[in-house]
Amino acid sequence: MKLLVVEDDADLRQALLTLLGQWGYALASAADGPTALELLAREPIDLLLLDLTLPGCDGLEVCRRLRQRTGHQPLVLVLTARDGTPHKVLGYELGADDYVVKPFDPPLLRARIQALLRRRDRPLRQELCWGPLRLVPGQISLELAGRRVELTRKEALLLEALLRAQGQSCSKGWLLDASSDGRRDVGEETIKAHIRNLRSKLIGAGAPPDLIETVYGLGYRLNPTALH
Repeated sequence: MKLLVVEDDADLRQALLTLLGQWGYALASAADGPTALELLAREPIDLLLLDLTLPGCDGLEVCRRLRQRTGHQPLVLVLTARDGTPHKVLGYELGADDYVVKPFDPPLLRARIQALLRRRDRPLRQELCWGPLRLVPGQISLELAGRRVELTRKEALLLEALLRAQGQSCSKGWLLDASSDGRRDVGEETIKAHIRNLRSKLIGAGAPPDLIETVYGLGYRLNPTALH
């Protein structure tokens, strides 16, 4: 799952990125409306955490423009200090899915995010599987034939992306986006290193060496014949 945090307050934006990263989500961020719209046009975002008071264009305008587009539509959770009914009504009319009023308690924010993701058009899968390999999104451990394997957060996000692709090839650029933690860019060479470490852990747990295949000139995929 990838979330986009759109917040112009740098301290609050970083606090949200840290909190959401601890919960296991891949992240991107923007400090203004136009940047958010550019990111939404080129990245597969599952849920947008959107402040209303933004430079460039405000959050309501971002929501309005987003809902006018065709194709993939992320969920929109508005984070705002505006607690009045007219603002909420207008936000819902323009396409917001839920509101959380600042200041908020982290457990409430997490519960609202999880509730939204469960209600999306494609239901949230509680477990991603590839034969006897199982991973729960947001967790940093997997289960392989009953054996528990601990991962780093980056390895877990990469494996989640590969599992969601279900044997389809994933480009390095796409994996780079899917494993972003919102704090620093990771180059393709680092992706290679994380894939190498992930392969080593899987092999150590009994997986075949070719479970994660290199698709030369593109990226990686799960071997359709491995573990099935």
